[in-house]
Amino acid sequence: MPVNGCLKGKEGEREVARALTALGHPAERGQQHAGGQDSPDVKCPSLNRFHLEVKFTKTCQLFSTKRLAEWDAQAKRDAGPQQVPVVVHRWNGQTTWWCRVLRPGREPVLLSLESFVREADQWGRA
Repeated sequence: MPVNGCLKGKEGEREVARALTALGHPAERGQQHAGGQDSPDVKCPSLNRFHLEVKFTKTCQLFSTKRLAEWDAQAKRDAGPQQVPVVVHRWNGQTTWWCRVLRPGREPVLLSLESFVREADQWGRA
């Protein structure tokens, strides 16, 4: 990933952490604290049953089957069996973060970050 892409990814993680904190769920970037590849991009103790994988891109990727498959696979692999994988995505020029909740055996659900937080208890159940 180019340096600019790395910086953009880190900024996206910081933005999601700030947004979750503003919604009453204190959060912080995960990678710089845990340092491992299986660390979530954002750590949020009150949403700890979810693995948050943040994707901040130049263009919308919500309709790219190939890109979603890549992101879903990464989130599922990194979440492991104990957490529900969630891909959190936003692109340039947008203010809404979108959450793709990947519950085992069910179709993915797409929600705004605000809706995801409001409904987190429901989406955390298998």
